[in-house]
Amino acid sequence: MHETSSVGILTSGGDAPGMNSAVRAAFRSLKMREPDREILFFREGFRGLARRLDSSSDRNVDRRAVRDIIHRGGTFLGTGRVPELVLPDADAPDRDDRLAAREAFLKVAVANLYQMNLSHLVVVGGDGSFRGARLIADTFRETFPKRPFSVVGIPATIDNDIFGSQYSIGFDTALNNVVDAIRKIRDTVESHKRAIILEVMGNTSGWLALQSAIAGGAAIVAIPEVEATHDHAAIVSRLAAGVRRDYRYFIIVVAEGVQRMLPDWSQRLAEKIEHDTATRDVLGAPMEVRINSIGHLARGGSPSAFDNTLAGLLGSAAADVIQLGHLPGESPIEGDVVVGCRGPYPVVHPLSEVVAKSPRLVTEESPLFQLSQKLMLQAAQPF
Repeated sequence: MHETSSVGILTSGGDAPGMNSAVRAAFRSLKMREPDREILFFREGFRGLARRLDSSSDRNVDRRAVRDIIHRGGTFLGTGRVPELVLPDADAPDRDDRLAAREAFLKVAVANLYQMNLSHLVVVGGDGSFRGARLIADTFRETFPKRPFSVVGIPATIDNDIFGSQYSIGFDTALNNVVDAIRKIRDTVESHKRAIILEVMGNTSGWLALQSAIAGGAAIVAIPEVEATHDHAAIVSRLAAGVRRDYRYFIIVVAEGVQRMLPDWSQRLAEKIEHDTATRDVLGAPMEVRINSIGHLARGGSPSAFDNTLAGLLGSAAADVIQLGHLPGESPIEGDVVVGCRGPYPVVHPLSEVVAKSPRLVTEESPLFQLSQKLMLQAAQPF
């Protein structure tokens, strides 16, 4: 590694509360050990790597750049997705054009990284961001084989689906936001003796829907990974059993991934509930159903204390890996890595392994899914 090499930091993909804290922690930890080392911030995610450097990056930033950001949600560096980094399908009609755009993007990005004399790039993001980072790092080393360069990833996604990390930055804040919405909406559905279908984020993984449903006391949860949870007839049967047991209301939490797999899933479920004769016979009238979507509100607001602490832990661990080559007390690790957590302890995994095994999905055997089946409404529950 060149002694004068720089470290770059960017945030990528979907924004997550606590990203700012991770950037701050990495910056402060790096500067604490090497105050003269140049640190650069890239703006608008990977886009900042392939634009005019004077407008898309901040060079040799000082502590004023990370002042008063720890309490702010989102990311002060900006973020975004880069379609050029996604490999097009073999049968895509515009495959050649997209491959050319991909090559052009990578060529500019690695040239800029070389020009700035970067030895490490810290990427704060999720699964897609790590895939993009791996591609950029591989291209850099192929283009400039004599120049050391590696990526250090920090998991930040409200989906909490990154392999190798028990929690990702932003998940706890989003979870609390969703649970807060469940608690608020309970007041109105109980008053009117209604059912509410609450749509929450989670495209391929259902961790946010599952844990918010457990913590919020929902009656039903539907997640993309477990097909049995999508069954309208089974859900209607469970609600009818609840009505017979004098349940006053029902909250059904569904991850957006279910809607992507089964278009109009919520609307069709609402119609089946309202037309269910077993429920109507007990109530004397059809049960009213309302559909609400929390959407991006789950990402908003100041990060929770847990997310800020986690961001501090992972940002500091990223600095350790860059400067020491390993976590304190651990064996050296080379190449591109991701720093995650196991409880209150940081851990390191190869980036290639994290990319290969992400997203981390819910299974029917997952302890939290098993817990949900014990705590939520069942058609045959004996009480």
